[in-house]
Amino acid sequence: MPEGDNLFRAATALHKALAGARVRDFRSDVPLLRRELDARPLAGKRIEKVEARGKHLLIRFEDGRSLRTHLRMRGAWHLYRSGEAWQRSERQARAAIETDTGFVAVCFNAPVVELTTDFDLRDLERLGPDATTDAFDPSESLRRMRARGELSIGEALLVQRAMAGVGNVIKAEALFLCGQDPFRRVSEVSDEQLARLIAESHRLLVANRESGPRTSRNALTGPRVWVYGRSGKPCLRCGTIIRMRRQGTMGRSTYYCPSCQG
Repeated sequence: MPEGDNLFRAATALHKALAGARVRDFRSDVPLLRRELDARPLAGKRIEKVEARGKHLLIRFEDGRSLRTHLRMRGAWHLYRSGEAWQRSERQARAAIETDTGFVAVCFNAPVVELTTDFDLRDLERLGPDATTDAFDPSESLRRMRARGELSIGEALLVQRAMAGVGNVIKAEALFLCGQDPFRRVSEVSDEQLARLIAESHRLLVANRESGPRTSRNALTGPRVWVYGRSGKPCLRCGTIIRMRRQGTMGRSTYYCPSCQG
């Protein structure tokens, strides 16, 4: 699943290209969305802004509607010039917006693609503070996470209503950098440890908002991350073999060093 930094990056690029432009054409293969567009076309409407809210990407139009997408594991937004060949098959396109300024924004393979209003977006207000943004409120995230004391800390970091934006990569890297056992319950972690973990998650997300491969290591050579995806390989600090375990009801993968995070 894309992390908050990916969504922030995508929203920034789309906002630069689309904000202020008017919709020349809007196509979609989502039946409900097509019926909505037939009843209330978006052609001619101005795009006001594009923004990320946690792991949701919103394209807002002047008539009060928003296109909301959630990319989950396989979704992606691409930006092209009109007439430029797409890098993925048209069959994978869930929505495509062409503007009068010559851009085409295409959403591929997203499981959630819907037109909605601010009233319908009220559920996003229940998201926790967005750790990808500069306005992030760590104390509020700590309060919300502390209320989930029965969860393991690895699970709690992924609860978007406690802290929005963190995904599996940032979770694993922040836990490693803070020396935290992913399987300890939140109730067993001190406020100081929890605050450090929240701060590290925020730092990693902000550091990776710009273009380029995600990284958590300040190293000129070797892997860009400490533990994520490195199961069976030696820890870059102590040499212990990195492990991976499934965690939580969703069975999300957690990569960790048994020695550094014991």
